[in-house]
Amino acid sequence: MPELEQQRSMVPLRLYIDLAAYGVGEFEDSQSVIARPYHRLVEGGVDPGNITYVLIRSAPSTQYKMLGTLCETSGQRLLFLPGGRIRRLYSLFKRKPTVAAQAVDGIVDHITFETSNRKSHVTEVLSNGKRRVVVNLPRRREVGQALYAWFGVTLRSVAVLDRVPGKLWFSAECPTSDVDRRLALFRKAGKASRICTLPVAQTTAETFLQINFFVDFGHGQSVPACRFIPNGPPELRKTIEIPSTVTAQLHGLALHNGIGRIKIHPIVWAGDPVHEVVLGF
Repeated sequence: MPELEQQRSMVPLRLYIDLAAYGVGEFEDSQSVIARPYHRLVEGGVDPGNITYVLIRSAPSTQYKMLGTLCETSGQRLLFLPGGRIRRLYSLFKRKPTVAAQAVDGIVDHITFETSNRKSHVTEVLSNGKRRVVVNLPRRREVGQALYAWFGVTLRSVAVLDRVPGKLWFSAECPTSDVDRRLALFRKAGKASRICTLPVAQTTAETFLQINFFVDFGHGQSVPACRFIPNGPPELRKTIEIPSTVTAQLHGLALHNGIGRIKIHPIVWAGDPVHEVVLGF
């Protein structure tokens, strides 16, 4: 009887997110990175905070692809929710050749940066829908004055990313007692959401795309471009040469709380990745 009463106290909802200015067509996907922050809000009552969608347009295509969603929570945390096949974890937590790679096999829910102590961790989602911290990372390295390296994404091509729809539908269940409040939060968060577009050069069979994320509390003008670029096995099939600096366009995204910026550095470089996607820390 209690279980039946609980089922009756939930109301099913079918909602949509409008991205018509950047995408085409309509489809439904409740696990899409576009919907996931709102899905957690509607079903779990978890306020995602300020939302920014990070989109990629790789020449010569005019179609946008979805890299992921950034959330700036009220709890002094930055969350990156990866989209497409970026969510699949491999043994990819390695950058120093003297440190053994950590064997990880799961699905990434989000990567967290704590602005209060500069630490980071990776949260995975289990088959039953529950989440757990799968990798605790140390305090992020300060690579410039008040500039911290967060993480990097290595992509064989943008083909591993989902295209951006004009309208995305998703379904969720919400407690009847709280449906009005959560729908109001959903509408408010949707109106306040931002779009960050990253134009990148076209990759070829001999190149890959590297996208690095930094958190800047000092409003500096430059970042070390090579911080997360893999230069050899196991991420690349062959060792490559990386200069101390790489010319690339830097995209800055001001945080709503005014304490700093997220800096995103997309680079196309020569090399042959082992996997379609590599997460680097």
